Amino acid sequence: MRIPKKYGQSKANFCPFCEQQAIIANKQKLPVCIKHKNTLLQEIRCLCGSYLDIKEGKFGPFFTCINCGIINMRKALELAQVPR
Repeated sequence: MRIPKKYGQSKANFCPFCEQQAIIANKQKLPVCIKHKNTLLQEIRCLCGSYLDIKEGKFGPFFTCINCGIINMRKALELAQVPR
């Protein structure tokens, strides 16, 4: 049984700090809520040990590693264990 998409629910960005709906972008171009608009994400290390760079793409922010390549935002935030 297929459930149809509802208007406005196909892509919803959530704040990486508090899981509320993200409305604006901070200085790092990450989608965040209004409470965290001045909060910056600390440097994140990859599993291989190198630092991840934040990039902005067509489908939203993502991270790149010199050794591993492209890592999506969800996996990178799991690696960082961002405090909520």
